[in-house]
Amino acid sequence: MFSLQNSDLELIGYDSSSNHGPTVLTETSINFLTRRKIVNENTNPNIDEPEIFEKKETKINKTKLLKLSEIKDFDQLEVSEE
Repeated sequence: MFSLQNSDLELIGYDSSSNHGPTVLTETSINFLTRRKIVNENTNPNIDEPEIFEKKETKINKTKLLKLSEIKDFDQLEVSEE
């Protein structure tokens, strides 16, 4: 997620998920403004049973927001927490 700030679009959030077919294995959400990372991990990946998620919340060190104008190649973009 980008937001218009300081005369540029800055990366303020990142969301991803890892799936096995229709079953969600993990969901990751990083908020660079609040410096929080939330990972929801499915502790019951059996597709025949309901998903049960364990939530882990951590603080990240990232202080400088990445600007859209600084991204040369989205295929090479890696979102780090530092």
